[in-house]
Amino acid sequence: MDEEFLHYLTQGNTATNIGPTAKEALLQHAEDEYLNGNMTRSIFYQIVALYQTSQEHYYKSTTKRRSADVDDLLAEMTVEEAEDFKENCLMQYVCKSLKTMAKTKKKSYDKYEEIEMETESNFLKGITDPMEGIHKLEDICKQMPKEWTILQLCKGPRTENTFSIYPKIHEYDAAIYLTILKHARSDKYPTPICLRFSSNDQKELFANFASIVNRFKHCIKVDPKDWNTIEARKLYWNMLAELNTFIGKILADLKNLFFPWRFLFSGISNLSSCRKVFKRRWEKIDEFCDTCNWDEQSRILLSLAASNIRDISELEIDAICMVLTENLQQREQATEILNEMQQQAQDDCCNECKANRYPCILVVDERLDHFFWEELNVYQEFTRINSIQCLWRLYKYYKKDIKNGYLNVNITTGGCVINPDQNLNKMELRMRSFFEYWLPHWTMMVGQRPSQEELFNNFFKQNCYVYAGHGSGLQYISGRNIAKFQMHCVVFLFGCDSSRLHSNGLYSELLGPHLYYHAAMCPALVGTLMPCLDSIMDKVATEILSRWIAPKSPNVLPWNEIEVNAWVKEGIIRSKNGGHVEAAAALSPVVATTSSSSCSRGPATIATTPDYHLGSLCGILARVHQRISEPKLYNTVPYVCRGLPVWNCHVQPTMPIL
Repeated sequence: MDEEFLHYLTQGNTATNIGPTAKEALLQHAEDEYLNGNMTRSIFYQIVALYQTSQEHYYKSTTKRRSADVDDLLAEMTVEEAEDFKENCLMQYVCKSLKTMAKTKKKSYDKYEEIEMETESNFLKGITDPMEGIHKLEDICKQMPKEWTILQLCKGPRTENTFSIYPKIHEYDAAIYLTILKHARSDKYPTPICLRFSSNDQKELFANFASIVNRFKHCIKVDPKDWNTIEARKLYWNMLAELNTFIGKILADLKNLFFPWRFLFSGISNLSSCRKVFKRRWEKIDEFCDTCNWDEQSRILLSLAASNIRDISELEIDAICMVLTENLQQREQATEILNEMQQQAQDDCCNECKANRYPCILVVDERLDHFFWEELNVYQEFTRINSIQCLWRLYKYYKKDIKNGYLNVNITTGGCVINPDQNLNKMELRMRSFFEYWLPHWTMMVGQRPSQEELFNNFFKQNCYVYAGHGSGLQYISGRNIAKFQMHCVVFLFGCDSSRLHSNGLYSELLGPHLYYHAAMCPALVGTLMPCLDSIMDKVATEILSRWIAPKSPNVLPWNEIEVNAWVKEGIIRSKNGGHVEAAAALSPVVATTSSSSCSRGPATIATTPDYHLGSLCGILARVHQRISEPKLYNTVPYVCRGLPVWNCHVQPTMPIL
């Protein structure tokens, strides 16, 4: 590709303004560089490509507008212009008005607050040399928390994507690039490394992932008149069982695509005992690599394999060493080292090491966002972000409150909007009873359509905002206005496809509600990647909320000890042993009165479940993917967390260094 054209694409906001055509050009060059052995140059073009289509447009709307200085303009006028100005009443009026506006310091966005950033979000802006960009990236990653693991997933070029209709964007296959931007040894080896994954079966993999949503919709498309028949109900559940099996198969195919490198989807251990063991292993790896003169990439990959040796099979060990070297003797030595470490691992580390990991942040290409990446390691805490630049922007804004890898928040206030369309009556009954029981002090709007003013003033200024209804709630508020707002609340969108990227018409760029919220500095958002069954979504939603947010009263029954069927069918909250539990306090004045309270009143019940609450929101999402409380794949794989890893200090002290 012409170097002058690449230089043109990477300068300023040129690629952003050109759009998807520029992205394809950048991705094509990234692939050419990788296949020619220029890995670091390829990484640079991948990062530029992922940012240019999904972020800059949103941030433009939040940039502070600067008013023109009238006196400076007048001083710059020529003699002829000054003479004309004396006779121009309109321009004199304009200048007078501008001076008045400057004195009153009127805000650009009326009642909405502006976002003032100290640094440029796009840290690669103005950099056209790939190696200079990589050095800048190394510096950025070094400034971010040492506890983070940051992985980037990028789909290779596919020209048809540029002007394809939405379903085809997902169906078209291409290679997948996995870039390790930050890892356990980044302090010593900061240069990112990249692996390319491609196979003969990837076409089927992409097609299958693209078909899941339509398959699910086909399963649940039941005529209400036929629902009461035994045959219809049997067919319904059989089709869902087949869907569950289908999802299980494609998850296995996804894992096979990343063989033998699936262990890379793991964070850094938060157990000091394990980290000490890992350092001893790395010393042995370094000694071997120095002797064999291995390059930095091979050293890092072998080190990360040693760190995760408990989760790697013997077959994977053989495959890893086969990829890393063609030298038969060195391959045997490396295999022997890893096998010895695996045998010692049972004594070196406690059994909790697998689950006790700091967060892993996935930078996901918009065209790979519908993949269930969290399923590659269900014990790992994950959160997603659209670009490393977006992550940098959020990190810089919340830096002072990030401790031990988590943004520390205190969720003491909140608001919820439930069933605003008034056509999900059972969902309204369930979710209303939960909030009246667990969080009666929250601002609630039930069975009413919120106005934009109400959302901004009554909900987005809280510590937490929960939406439970159809879709993402963007039908009640302009995404553009969200992007102009400044919010610090954690957002939960419990609706079908509530955090799924989509396109309007021919492909320009994929859109999603989280893009608007992150532009407004929302630190974290939980949503879904596909439709869900309403009753199961309510169960998962209350599981997440009750474990992460403390109830109003300390004397209520933990949510996992309530009788599920009574709550799902009738909205009645009672213990599993049949006893009634403490009722909620009086409703908030802003709550709609479309339905009555369904909580059963009775004596207070002391909580009996130890360690019910968990500070890490990503950790609670990991529990969902582990299917601890809900076993079906189609009910659990859609839930994702986006943004920063957040820790609710109100329910658990700041993440300790163990």
